[in-house]
Amino acid sequence: MERLFAADAALRAHFEQVTAAVGLTVPQAHTVIQLQEPQRMGAMAGHLHCEPSHVTAIADSLEAGGLLRREPDPDDRRAKRLVLTEAGQELRGRLLKLLFEGAPIISVLDAEQRAGLLAMLRTAQSGDGHRALRRFPAAGRDGSCLPVPS
Repeated sequence: MERLFAADAALRAHFEQVTAAVGLTVPQAHTVIQLQEPQRMGAMAGHLHCEPSHVTAIADSLEAGGLLRREPDPDDRRAKRLVLTEAGQELRGRLLKLLFEGAPIISVLDAEQRAGLLAMLRTAQSGDGHRALRRFPAAGRDGSCLPVPS
């Protein structure tokens, strides 16, 4: 357990450092990473495990920075989708590159070891009685992380 907690702390610190280096908050970075494809705002709230109002605040800040835009969902024009702009796509690529360069734990493993680690993590996360892991923290209006009500 001690090794898992240490790995978690090292990975979180690395993520926070890279996120700050590209000028994003942690919740903004999680949103940008999730937007490989356009997503409804409600779906993004599910991915981020936060209230939809928090996604609105994150989207507002990213839109103000020219990194994403909202557009009507073609399947339901009442719903809005978040779409990365060209600048947002470029930032996403840079963010992912920086995250993988020198990432604690992962960067010292060769390709076969990384594949093995991924397989073990997937197995561990799919076990009976396993609660869904919170993939990303929720964001408050000030960019702080908030728990999702149970």
